[in-house]
Amino acid sequence: MADNYPAATRKHVLDSEALLSANRYDGAGYLAGYAVECTLKTLILVETRKGGGGHDLNSLSAQALRLAGLPTQKTAAYVKGPMITWLLYGPAGWRETLRYEAEGTVGRADCEAWVSEARRLHDAVIIPMKWTGVIT
Repeated sequence: MADNYPAATRKHVLDSEALLSANRYDGAGYLAGYAVECTLKTLILVETRKGGGGHDLNSLSAQALRLAGLPTQKTAAYVKGPMITWLLYGPAGWRETLRYEAEGTVGRADCEAWVSEARRLHDAVIIPMKWTGVIT
Protein backbone atom coordinates (compact mmCIF):
# COMPACT_ATOMS: atom_id res chain seq x y z
CA MET A 1 0.00 0.00 0.00
CA ALA A 2 1.30 3.43 -0.88
CA ASP A 3 -0.02 4.98 2.33
CA ASN A 4 0.28 2.62 5.26
CA TYR A 5 -3.12 3.32 6.78
CA PRO A 6 -3.29 0.02 8.73
CA ALA A 7 -0.01 0.74 10.53
CA ALA A 8 -1.11 4.32 11.16
CA THR A 9 -4.38 3.03 12.62
CA ARG A 10 -2.54 0.79 15.07
CA LYS A 11 -0.08 3.52 16.04
CA HIS A 12 -2.81 6.10 16.64
CA VAL A 13 -4.99 3.69 18.62
CA LEU A 14 -2.10 2.81 20.92
CA ASP A 15 -1.10 6.46 21.33
CA SER A 16 -4.69 7.53 22.01
CA GLU A 17 -5.01 4.86 24.70
CA ALA A 18 -1.74 5.97 26.31
CA LEU A 19 -2.80 9.62 26.29
CA LEU A 20 -6.21 8.72 27.72
CA SER A 21 -4.48 6.85 30.55
CA ALA A 22 -2.51 10.04 31.25
CA ASN A 23 -5.72 12.14 31.25
CA ARG A 24 -4.57 13.98 28.12
CA TYR A 25 -8.04 14.06 26.56
CA ASP A 26 -7.41 16.52 23.73
CA GLY A 27 -4.51 14.57 22.23
CA ALA A 28 -6.16 11.21 22.90
CA GLY A 29 -9.41 12.33 21.29
CA TYR A 30 -7.69 13.77 18.25
CA LEU A 31 -5.61 10.62 17.67
CA ALA A 32 -8.63 8.36 18.19
CA GLY A 33 -10.50 10.15 15.40
CA TYR A 34 -7.45 10.01 13.20
CA ALA A 35 -7.24 6.24 13.82
CA VAL A 36 -10.87 5.92 12.68
CA GLU A 37 -10.04 7.99 9.59
CA CYS A 38 -7.12 5.66 8.78
CA THR A 39 -9.35 2.59 9.21
CA LEU A 40 -11.88 4.02 6.76
CA LYS A 41 -9.13 4.92 4.31
CA THR A 42 -7.80 1.35 4.56
CA LEU A 43 -11.19 0.01 3.46
CA ILE A 44 -11.33 2.49 0.58
CA LEU A 45 -7.76 1.77 -0.49
CA VAL A 46 -8.36 -1.99 -0.60
CA GLU A 47 -11.30 -1.48 -2.94
CA THR A 48 -9.97 1.32 -5.15
CA ARG A 49 -6.17 1.19 -4.81
CA LYS A 50 -6.47 4.90 -3.93
CA GLY A 51 -6.94 6.25 -0.44
CA GLY A 52 -10.03 8.25 0.36
CA GLY A 53 -9.44 11.96 0.45
CA GLY A 54 -10.04 14.43 3.21
CA HIS A 55 -10.88 14.08 6.87
CA ASP A 56 -14.69 14.06 6.86
CA LEU A 57 -15.55 10.83 8.67
CA ASN A 58 -19.16 10.90 7.44
CA SER A 59 -18.01 11.08 3.82
CA LEU A 60 -15.28 8.46 4.26
CA SER A 61 -17.69 6.12 6.04
CA ALA A 62 -20.30 6.50 3.29
CA GLN A 63 -17.67 5.87 0.62
CA ALA A 64 -16.39 2.73 2.38
CA LEU A 65 -19.95 1.41 2.77
CA ARG A 66 -20.76 2.08 -0.89
CA LEU A 67 -17.60 0.29 -2.03
CA ALA A 68 -18.23 -2.69 0.26
CA GLY A 69 -21.57 -3.18 -1.50
CA LEU A 70 -20.14 -3.45 -5.01
CA PRO A 71 -20.20 -6.84 -6.78
CA THR A 72 -16.38 -6.92 -6.86
CA GLN A 73 -16.02 -6.00 -3.19
CA LYS A 74 -13.22 -7.31 -1.00
CA THR A 75 -14.20 -5.54 2.23
CA ALA A 76 -17.85 -6.47 2.90
CA ALA A 77 -16.86 -9.11 5.46
CA TYR A 78 -15.15 -6.40 7.53
CA VAL A 79 -17.96 -3.84 7.45
CA LYS A 80 -20.63 -4.63 10.03
CA GLY A 81 -24.02 -2.97 10.38
CA PRO A 82 -25.60 0.00 8.62
CA MET A 83 -22.84 2.36 9.79
CA ILE A 84 -19.15 1.62 9.93
CA THR A 85 -18.58 4.14 12.70
CA TRP A 86 -20.81 6.24 14.89
CA LEU A 87 -17.95 8.73 15.37
CA LEU A 88 -19.41 11.60 13.39
CA TYR A 89 -17.64 14.58 11.91
CA GLY A 90 -18.54 18.15 12.74
CA PRO A 91 -18.96 20.54 15.65
CA ALA A 92 -20.57 17.92 17.91
CA GLY A 93 -18.07 15.24 16.97
CA TRP A 94 -14.52 14.59 15.98
CA ARG A 95 -12.84 16.98 13.54
CA GLU A 96 -9.28 17.25 12.32
CA THR A 97 -9.02 20.81 13.60
CA LEU A 98 -9.06 19.58 17.21
CA ARG A 99 -5.28 19.61 17.05
CA TYR A 100 -5.39 23.42 16.92
CA GLU A 101 -8.00 24.02 19.60
CA ALA A 102 -7.50 25.06 23.21
CA GLU A 103 -6.63 22.54 25.89
CA GLY A 104 -9.80 21.24 27.49
CA THR A 105 -11.82 21.18 24.26
CA VAL A 106 -12.32 17.42 24.47
CA GLY A 107 -13.95 16.19 27.67
CA ARG A 108 -13.27 12.88 29.37
CA ALA A 109 -16.55 11.21 28.35
CA ASP A 110 -16.15 12.08 24.65
CA CYS A 111 -12.51 11.06 24.75
CA GLU A 112 -13.26 7.69 26.31
CA ALA A 113 -15.99 7.01 23.75
CA TRP A 114 -13.78 8.04 20.82
CA VAL A 115 -10.82 5.94 21.99
CA SER A 116 -13.15 2.98 22.50
CA GLU A 117 -14.54 3.40 18.97
CA ALA A 118 -11.05 3.62 17.48
CA ARG A 119 -10.05 0.39 19.27
CA ARG A 120 -13.28 -1.34 18.21
CA LEU A 121 -12.72 -0.51 14.55
CA HIS A 122 -9.06 -1.47 14.67
CA ASP A 123 -9.93 -4.84 16.19
CA ALA A 124 -12.95 -5.44 13.93
CA VAL A 125 -11.42 -4.31 10.61
CA ILE A 126 -7.64 -4.02 10.60
CA ILE A 127 -6.76 -7.17 12.56
CA PRO A 128 -9.06 -9.54 10.59
CA MET A 129 -7.92 -8.03 7.27
CA LYS A 130 -4.34 -8.81 8.27
CA TRP A 131 -5.22 -12.33 9.41
CA THR A 132 -6.92 -13.10 6.09
CA GLY A 133 -4.17 -11.51 3.99
CA VAL A 134 -6.29 -8.71 2.54
CA ILE A 135 -3.67 -6.28 3.86
CA THR A 136 -0.11 -6.87 4.99
